[in-house]
This record gives sequence, structure tokens and C-alpha cells, in this order.
Amino acid sequence: MIYVIGRDDCVWCDRAKELLEETDHPYTYHNLDGMTPEKRSYWIRFIKDELNCFTLPAVFSRVGGYEELKELFDD
Repeated sequence: MIYVIGRDDCVWCDRAKELLEETDHPYTYHNLDGMTPEKRSYWIRFIKDELNCFTLPAVFSRVGGYEELKELFDD
């Protein structure tokens, strides 16, 4: 699964979603502008501190658990 964190009126966020839809990649979109101030603050810290991203959209994927991780390395 691919996760996209973006905001309203962001052309790059829209382009990322369009690309994922055109290529039939499942994704989840989190819109910072639709969040409470507390939740938005949490995500902004997460994007900066954990993902080391400083622009939007922030796009990342989930590998899964141990079995999925092992499969990724076996490929």
C-alpha cells in the first residue's frame, strides 16, 4: 500500500494521486487541511522527523510484516 500525505491546492499532491490512479496502484490519501490542529501537527512532525521530508506530497509505502519483508529481500 502506498500512502500519500498532502494538502489542498497542491499541484504536486494532485499529480501524485493522478499517477497512482493511472497506474492502478492502491493508495491512501491523508489531507493535512482536513485535520484537526493536533492531528495536523502530529503528521507534520512525522513527515519531517521520521520521513525526513520537507515538501508535499510525502509519499511512502508499507512493506508489511516479517513475511512481506523477507519476500521483498528474497526477490
